[in-house]
Amino acid sequence: MKGNESKKVWLILDGKIVTDHKIEAFTFGKLLTSLQRVIDSIQEAKYRGHKKKDFVLYLTDLEPGSVAAAFQPMDFPTDLFDGTIIFDKIVYNFQDLVKTLATSTDEFRRKIDAEFEDSVDKIRFLENFKGMLSKRNKFSVNIGYAAVKPINTISLPAHREGYIQDLISEYYESSSVEVKGIITRIKGDEPRSFTIRTQSNDTIRCVYSSETEKDVMALFKSPVIVKGILNQKMKVKEMETLKEVRPFNSFTFEQIGEFPLLQPLIVRVSYHDKDEQWCLENEELTLSGYGSSFDDAQASLKESLESLIIGILTFNDDILTERSKVIKKNLQKYLDLNRMVDLIKGVEIES
Repeated sequence: MKGNESKKVWLILDGKIVTDHKIEAFTFGKLLTSLQRVIDSIQEAKYRGHKKKDFVLYLTDLEPGSVAAAFQPMDFPTDLFDGTIIFDKIVYNFQDLVKTLATSTDEFRRKIDAEFEDSVDKIRFLENFKGMLSKRNKFSVNIGYAAVKPINTISLPAHREGYIQDLISEYYESSSVEVKGIITRIKGDEPRSFTIRTQSNDTIRCVYSSETEKDVMALFKSPVIVKGILNQKMKVKEMETLKEVRPFNSFTFEQIGEFPLLQPLIVRVSYHDKDEQWCLENEELTLSGYGSSFDDAQASLKESLESLIIGILTFNDDILTERSKVIKKNLQKYLDLNRMVDLIKGVEIES
């Protein structure tokens, strides 16, 4: 085991951005971040029983040449069952995927499906791996795993970057979900996140990028629809791969309570922060519903509709106000009032 303890992951860089053994700090920093996240994504997907902090990489060597840097964790945890070093498994796993991608995209896809059980793990790995591939081939990256010098290095296939992006999009479209809720809290420091309380009063933490920060801030304490990959393995449900945040301004009902509608009814959705109430309103029928959850607001809306039906049916047309007549006409677009007579049983009808 002692021999393995000095093993390092070597990152060797070459290309247009490397000049006189120097590289742009910004590019180098992004590569190091992507490398760490690749290690993290494999560990979280396959070795979740070990602490994430045990696999934090430290820069230990810089070599002359193009640019070569060596990294290793502070310690080397072992597998409790077979005594093998977990970090070895992670690096070998990564190297195997790199080799496979270079030779066969079909086999790479098969291995991704076999190695990563959940879509969120697949996308997390692929996003981080893509971050190590150069755009427009400005540089090349090689990976090695050795104690003293970078030997038997493997070149990351930058020409597969488009394929990786297509694969990410495919996994995302097949696995993403839309969730409706209220943004109740925003954490602006890295990693950026906000918390939503969903229609059913669940809590979901959503990790967002700087590109969507303006939209998130504008929608604070407002109903929203978020789209992404939901990770339910965490103590608190988390949406990691968040691609979309948009206002949740309306909801279409095809049935309200036990009342099937003749045509869909669009209801305006809002949120009253002071009272912490969902608000559902339709001006055409003068309907409104309020509640601390979306379900409660729907129940309130159903009561509002029931009261409207009873009020309309209880009085003859010649007694109704002009406004009430307009509402009745509108209501007949959505309900067959002749089938609603059971609602007014026991109510005295004024002739």
